[in-house]
Amino acid sequence: MGAILQIAFYEIVHITKDKILFLLLFIAPVTYTTLFGLVYSAGIIKEVPLGIVDLDQSKLSQEVITAFSNTQSFKKVDQIVTLAQLEEGMKTGVVRAGIIIPEDFSQQIAEHRQAEIKVVYDASNLIWGYNIRKNALEVINQYSAQYTAGYLAGLGLTQPEILKVLNAVSCTSEIWFNPTYNYNNFLLMGLVMMIIHQLGLLSISLTVTREKERRSWLQYLSSPVSRSAIFWGKSLPYMIINFFNYALLLWLTVEFFTVKIEGSIVILIILGLLYSLIITAAGFCISVLAPNSLQATRYLMLLSVPFFMVAGYTWPDTHMPTFLNDLADLLPSTWMTNGFRQLTLKNLGWMELKPTLLTLMVMAAAAVSLAWRLAKQPYTKTPPVPERSFYS
Repeated sequence: MGAILQIAFYEIVHITKDKILFLLLFIAPVTYTTLFGLVYSAGIIKEVPLGIVDLDQSKLSQEVITAFSNTQSFKKVDQIVTLAQLEEGMKTGVVRAGIIIPEDFSQQIAEHRQAEIKVVYDASNLIWGYNIRKNALEVINQYSAQYTAGYLAGLGLTQPEILKVLNAVSCTSEIWFNPTYNYNNFLLMGLVMMIIHQLGLLSISLTVTREKERRSWLQYLSSPVSRSAIFWGKSLPYMIINFFNYALLLWLTVEFFTVKIEGSIVILIILGLLYSLIITAAGFCISVLAPNSLQATRYLMLLSVPFFMVAGYTWPDTHMPTFLNDLADLLPSTWMTNGFRQLTLKNLGWMELKPTLLTLMVMAAAAVSLAWRLAKQPYTKTPPVPERSFYS
């Protein structure tokens, strides 16, 4: 135990002296989370710039325009009045959606024919496209119901009779787990897990490579200090810091960015401890196997984007190729991010999260076992590559 604490104390001293490492461990996680939180702070898309082209110029078309103007979902852009202006506005981004009321709109309604209002929207960004389509249909359906109610009232029907006609076929919907469609709940916590993952891996992966570059790693290998003491002494400070960042970032997102986090606090802590342990052990293995800090950083840069993409957090794993799902099942980030979402959004319990917890435990045991084996593995020092002149 004394050897572990001595090595850990040495590592802590180095962390406090190395400004870049200190930045990675303590400043960067909060900075990145704050930045991402501010980016997605709106949570819900409102006041979408909307151009309305009224080719009918009737009382009924003005009622449609009023319906769109009175909703928080859209913000009417007054200078868009023609099809050419609407097309140009969509190209330049002045508007993201358009409503085109046909010139025979009121006549079709008067003749009891189906009148069509065309909705055009910018789907180059899927977030814009999805929200515009959903909100536009809501406004049009609401206006249609109001017009029908007014027409039936003009025929002499009473309000109860009108309600029976309008509600002859109804559909009710109940949104579970994320009722406001808040984008923070969908994406921000996945990004937080990747912040912890990447910065934690990068920090621990520089510990042994730093000793190699200083030519002091051989002292560890030739010393009577056990493998366990080397691994835990080098890794324990980073594991504690990673878990501290995990808890800090969760508090930050809940307190300042109103992210929904529910579920058992105990499970939340266990997930964080297992994830921190896996990250720390995996980073230690990378640091032992990499010849220098530059190579360790390159390894992580190559792996970071694929890990996040195949984790199934931003795209359903059911709609990815089978071989990618098989690869994702081998990654701790997959189990952690999806388990975290199930816990915090769906409030699942021990039984539902049992496969996730057991898998992370197995991965943690495997990572620690491999790190322990590599802790005193002899290595061949690679000579530095001589710098070559541009003209040589």
